[in-house]
Amino acid sequence: MPCWILQQCVKACLRNGIEKPGVCPDLISHIGNATQSPFATVCMETCWKDSECPGVLKCCRHKCGVTCQYPLELQNAKGVPPIPSDITIKERRRKKSVIIEWKPGEHSTTKKNDVFYIIQERHFTGKHLLNDYMSEWTSCMRTTKSRIRHTVKPGRWYHFRVAAVNGNGTRGFSERSLNFIFSTDPKPPKQPYNVEVGPLWARNGTVNAEVRWTPPQSDLPIQRYNVFWSRRLNGATDSVLVRMQSVPKEQTKFLLYDLQPNSSYFLQIQAIVHYGKDKIKGEKSGLVLNTTNFVNVSTVQTGLILYQPHSIDGLNVRKPFWSNSNLKTRIVWKAKKNMKYNVTWWTAESSNLPQVKLYEITKGPKFDLHSLRFNSRYNAMVKEITQKPTKSTQDTSITFTTPTCQDLLKRYKKVKCIKS
Repeated sequence: MPCWILQQCVKACLRNGIEKPGVCPDLISHIGNATQSPFATVCMETCWKDSECPGVLKCCRHKCGVTCQYPLELQNAKGVPPIPSDITIKERRRKKSVIIEWKPGEHSTTKKNDVFYIIQERHFTGKHLLNDYMSEWTSCMRTTKSRIRHTVKPGRWYHFRVAAVNGNGTRGFSERSLNFIFSTDPKPPKQPYNVEVGPLWARNGTVNAEVRWTPPQSDLPIQRYNVFWSRRLNGATDSVLVRMQSVPKEQTKFLLYDLQPNSSYFLQIQAIVHYGKDKIKGEKSGLVLNTTNFVNVSTVQTGLILYQPHSIDGLNVRKPFWSNSNLKTRIVWKAKKNMKYNVTWWTAESSNLPQVKLYEITKGPKFDLHSLRFNSRYNAMVKEITQKPTKSTQDTSITFTTPTCQDLLKRYKKVKCIKS
């Protein structure tokens, strides 16, 4: 029975330091050998036995110390299996996996059943391969066969290499495989799950709560999260106040602050990934939060730092009106002294119209959105313009629906109904 099947045998080999195959180079006879680096002949004792050296390196003594060195005659070592060659990778359509095959190597006297193979992989995540940014080699599987099935992720470039090992040792890893990437593009991340809101607590007349979630399944590494919380406004228009904050990828909780009591909020969390120059938005999770029931702030400790980037307070939309042959509506907010604001508005995603964004700069506290279309849903966003690039500002937006031309004719007789 091979030693590696028995745990006690493996531990004994590691403890006793079984000698690796090959011969330590003789420093005197190989002083001119280019393979001897200054590190290999340094005047230090860096090892005591072969098992302390990585890979196929041996613990070798020279006239000035003991160091790990590449052995001589390794390829001619008796009883050691040859290095595998000709690695091929074939894509399987099902379950995002591949078939990896290789040739066991040239004919040797080692028995086939006594040899097993270590498969290592490294990868780079991205649309275009950058070899310098490949991950470190890691072992992903071992087998006694020369063909395996391995799971891969779309959007990643892979290299594979194989080493043959038996009780006498190994000659090292093969040359790496050719570049491989799955032919199917990566999919957007799934929605974050296990979304939950902690106890509500009051502070200065408003309500606060901590929302938590578990990272979703994703083909690509998550770059950040977008947290949305929206509240329907009671007014003349069908409008919704939406706030959004980006959260670092390491953070899976966020403190919702300045919520209005006795209100209903719709919470959404979305993962964002990058693929080349493309930004891929994941599915949004959804949760309704009612702020009717809350406790006093002194009785709850969230353990989360209150992070409050500058947001726009009091954002609201007025009735649409007709002026200078143009459909307009006014938005208002609580403006700060000597502060400029960037106002952006565009048709919502559900609209059949092409999405054209308009933006202007104003000092506030009001602005008339112009060039609106009848019977369409719009998003309007207001953001502070700061002088300091490191100062964080929050996107505060509101959605609203414009009336039909026939409805506006009831109040403005000079309205011209033109099909757009």
